[in-house]
Amino acid sequence: MDNLDLIIGTYGEHIYKYRFNTNTLEFSLLAAAKASNASYVIGNGDKGVFAVREEGANSGVYSFIDEWNSDLTLSSYNDAPGSDPCFLELSLNGKFLFTADYSGGSVSVYPINHNIIGERANQLKFNGCGPVTRRQASSHIHQIRHVPSYYGIEGEWIMATDLGADKIHLIKVNENDPINAIEAISDIDCPAGSGPRHMEFSKDGRLLYCITELSGEILVYEISSDNGVPQFFFKHSILADEFNSCGSGDMHIHPSGRWLYTSHRLINDRINVYKTEVGGELTLVGCAKVGNHPRNFMISKCGRFMFVACKNDKSIQVFKIGESGELIPTNGRLEFQHDQPSSVVQVE
Repeated sequence: MDNLDLIIGTYGEHIYKYRFNTNTLEFSLLAAAKASNASYVIGNGDKGVFAVREEGANSGVYSFIDEWNSDLTLSSYNDAPGSDPCFLELSLNGKFLFTADYSGGSVSVYPINHNIIGERANQLKFNGCGPVTRRQASSHIHQIRHVPSYYGIEGEWIMATDLGADKIHLIKVNENDPINAIEAISDIDCPAGSGPRHMEFSKDGRLLYCITELSGEILVYEISSDNGVPQFFFKHSILADEFNSCGSGDMHIHPSGRWLYTSHRLINDRINVYKTEVGGELTLVGCAKVGNHPRNFMISKCGRFMFVACKNDKSIQVFKIGESGELIPTNGRLEFQHDQPSSVVQVE
């Protein structure tokens, strides 16, 4: 494939659609749409794009129609006062949109019908705290991910990281009941003061990895089931941020499952590269310097490229991924004049 189409969310006034040429490493603008502080975006595989509006009391969620080579057209918008949604996930049947509400400490559910977002139907509010009082005075939900449906796990389950309470919440999805669409079942207790932020799963679905923002660790859990309910057993942890910057951010696994990548900010901004070993062990095999304040990064579906959103540099930085998982710097770079890129997603 010579071209990759990317949607880019920003802290600023727009979301963008760009086409990336994998041969020349050049970006060409396809569309832009007005969207205030649309810090996280996802596609839904049906010419639709969803985005958060992370803006305190003015927070909300957007949907757009993606007409490929024409404009991104706003199709709906709903308020989510005071919640600061920072992550989105669609239900497996595409009927619900889940938001991770950072300041609200909640997971919210919105019904979806032909890319139109309905009024909020359900919300789980969490109330917790941690020992790092400056960052953990209350629950802060940072990410939502589906639990892989392997090894006897039955039904649809999501997990939500709670940076403020040092927990990962396990939530059951009732896909046929929008009013009671989500139900909190249990918690994984993370180390005190760790601040769990983002999660990833091994390719075979047997392992959960979690990067902690405050302590800079990667926590590794083994996944099994008990009468269809997911169970998680702590295996070990490794220190990923030896600089103690309290700025660990995103994590993604390579499509091959052979390498895990983590982003780190505030001191020595970089992406770490880990080789995934049998049994969940991780071996640091390298790192790559990146621009100022890397937030989200994305690995292309082909596994050949990584796009790093460097928020404070107002740029997207492009790396090639080598045969051993190493990150190879390129001249590929997309710069913005005002908006600060914070998320990247590849769309079909």
